[in-house]
Amino acid sequence: MILKSYIIEKDLNILDKYQAVLMYGENEGIKDDVRNELKAKNKNSEIINFFENEIIKNKNILYESINNRSLFSEKKIIFIQFATDKILNEVIESLEKESVDTKIVIIADNLDRKSKLRILFEKEKKLAVFACYQDNDRSLIDYINKELAGYKGVTGELVNMMISNSGSNRKIIQNELLKIKNFFLEKIIKKNQLLEILNIKNDIGFDEIRDNALIGRKNKINKLLSETNILNEESFFYINNLNYRVLKLIEIEKMNKMFNSYEQTLEKIKPPIFWKDKSIYLEQLKKWNLEKLNRAADKIGETEVLIRKNSHIKKDVIIKNLIIALSNEASTSS
Repeated sequence: MILKSYIIEKDLNILDKYQAVLMYGENEGIKDDVRNELKAKNKNSEIINFFENEIIKNKNILYESINNRSLFSEKKIIFIQFATDKILNEVIESLEKESVDTKIVIIADNLDRKSKLRILFEKEKKLAVFACYQDNDRSLIDYINKELAGYKGVTGELVNMMISNSGSNRKIIQNELLKIKNFFLEKIIKKNQLLEILNIKNDIGFDEIRDNALIGRKNKINKLLSETNILNEESFFYINNLNYRVLKLIEIEKMNKMFNSYEQTLEKIKPPIFWKDKSIYLEQLKKWNLEKLNRAADKIGETEVLIRKNSHIKKDVIIKNLIIALSNEASTSS
């Protein structure tokens, strides 16, 4: 059964009557929203996550996951990431085992009209499929206004700034909205504070510092920090810049479990990484593993909290110490 993504976003309950759901397309933001809302809506269900390569390696793992009774929950939701026609037979076999207690949600990149997986879900009435196409400005305006409903200070200028700065990418906008919700707890948005927390600048000089720090070039970092004026008023921009890159590396590390090749992962990741930046990402990935990246993300978060709680602290010193700490961590063996 073919559905429309904008209708699903308005009423997620539509999916309740379907045994399984397939969502595909280039808009990772929509897929993230639907997946997260399904998890929130089914808090008492057991959540099981598979990558396609796990199912290919173990042909019975999906069927067994449906059959096995959960010790903790009566219901299950099984998410399958990066699916293609390679697991068609395993999906069909699992769907033959109808269960009101288990829902399968399959997430795929673009699937052409000849895709057997897509055809299966389009024809079967008990299955639902919808494409996640890229947003336009109108849909993003509606999305941001919906997410910030109840907030004061939401202006057309603010909304347009977020859309422009994101390159009309919902996934980036999701990250910016999270910053807004975490910072403006009283739901009153002030423009001067907003400019501090949103990553709306393009500071090439700091990008060079960030990239060298995450590669672990300590001598280069010492030279750059001695030549660069780290501004107190830009401290949150620096933190957001570092945080965005570390979160991107974490995303790549997780996705790489499927492809086991950083080069291939960088080709698949959305939004696409500019070709000139791929060599830098590859150098950084050689220096970090998932455990170290999670520690780095925690360190960045702790630094942000420290600065916010201490208005008179020397922010430039704190930022430099953070950069040096990341550089030291990168230079140690994984």
